[in-house]
Amino acid sequence: MKLKFFSDETLLDLRTNYEAYKTNYYEQNKEWFDDYFKEEGRVLESSIPFEVPSLNFNDDYAVSDKENVKVIYDSLKHLTISQATQERLWSGLAHLQLREFSYYRLKNELKDHNDKRINTALFFKNGGKRSLFVHILARLWWVGYMTYDESNSSNPFWLTEFFCEKDFSARCVVFFSSNFTSNRNISKGILKSIIKLQDREISIKRDHFVQATKYLNVVGGAMILDMLTVDEVEQMVDKYLAKYFGLELQPKLEAHI
Repeated sequence: MKLKFFSDETLLDLRTNYEAYKTNYYEQNKEWFDDYFKEEGRVLESSIPFEVPSLNFNDDYAVSDKENVKVIYDSLKHLTISQATQERLWSGLAHLQLREFSYYRLKNELKDHNDKRINTALFFKNGGKRSLFVHILARLWWVGYMTYDESNSSNPFWLTEFFCEKDFSARCVVFFSSNFTSNRNISKGILKSIIKLQDREISIKRDHFVQATKYLNVVGGAMILDMLTVDEVEQMVDKYLAKYFGLELQPKLEAHI
């Protein structure tokens, strides 16, 4: 099977004429969508291999989001960065091959006719980068990509699991909206530092992520962060967070490696 995506015209039509089509979203009108996408030129087939994965549909999104990050990233790990930034791809998947997942993940929004969230969940309505971490499918892949740790052969998703433990949607926007966290070394260095605080039985809150990103944002004005290794970022954040939160700085732990 190949990955399908929208033509530019289809994407434009669905985005601009949502008001005319929205009842079909609310009612999950399979017949209407199927007929719409059968029209010539609306859907294109890529050369990208894709087998529809077994996604998690748990009633608790805290459970399913964590599992689905791993499932989506595993199934589409072969995407290039350029491909993974394409609205036509993610919006296409959300309407075509993974439409049932969209209905599941937007169950409450569809019921409440929350048009603003339906739009940001299915289309890129928040600007380029932010949209990647707001769209219900794109964010799963991108969180997987940014947190996947190849150096941990026993569980390369250990940072992913930590990041997705709670407040998934909020963490996505707060953590990955910063320009410098586009760099995987920086993202993984921050997460490795914060997870060590959790290992010390410190309750991790939003402020830990906010302070780490604020700190590196300031540091980025005086040095080139993209030149840093994961370990260098981790050590810098260790020192800063220990000072900021009044903690004793402890030696680097290797328990997860």
